[in-house]
Amino acid sequence: MCGPLAVPLMIASTVISSAGQVMAGIGQSQQANYQAQVNDQNAKLSAQQANDSNQNTNLEAQRRYRTLAQTKGAQQAAMAANGVDLNFGSAVDVQRDTAMIGAEDVAQIYKGGAERTRGYDIQGWNYASQAAADRAKAKGALLQGIMGGLGTALGGASQVVKMGGFGGGGSSAGTGNNHWSGP
Repeated sequence: MCGPLAVPLMIASTVISSAGQVMAGIGQSQQANYQAQVNDQNAKLSAQQANDSNQNTNLEAQRRYRTLAQTKGAQQAAMAANGVDLNFGSAVDVQRDTAMIGAEDVAQIYKGGAERTRGYDIQGWNYASQAAADRAKAKGALLQGIMGGLGTALGGASQVVKMGGFGGGGSSAGTGNNHWSGP
């Protein structure tokens, strides 16, 4: 037969164990929610980086257009100073080649900028997806803690009943004498 403290100790053990599982679930949930907040912030920062990348690309293209205009102006001035007709022959070819090379440079600037921006966008989407997964993990951890705590409480209550803690007796199982007699 169990000692007089067995039932209260079993109840206390069950309560503490159940509470521990619930608290662990709460802690894991809070940790996952924090990580979701970090990933949300990182997604915002990636969006800002993508915006900055677009602005920097446009500024770089503008600088290249200015340099191209200066180069074309210097070529035209040099040709005109040497008496070359700007609208005929080699002078036209030089100006056309300069414009073509400049357009290729600008196209490369925009292509590189688009690739950088896309990288920041993808990074931001990945952070946002991870934040959503972290929030789901937080809910799952909380639910797991609660369900684990309930399972432990029910298991402990079952053990207490078997020990005769609620008016029943471990030796009277199946005899019809397991009625709760109250406090």
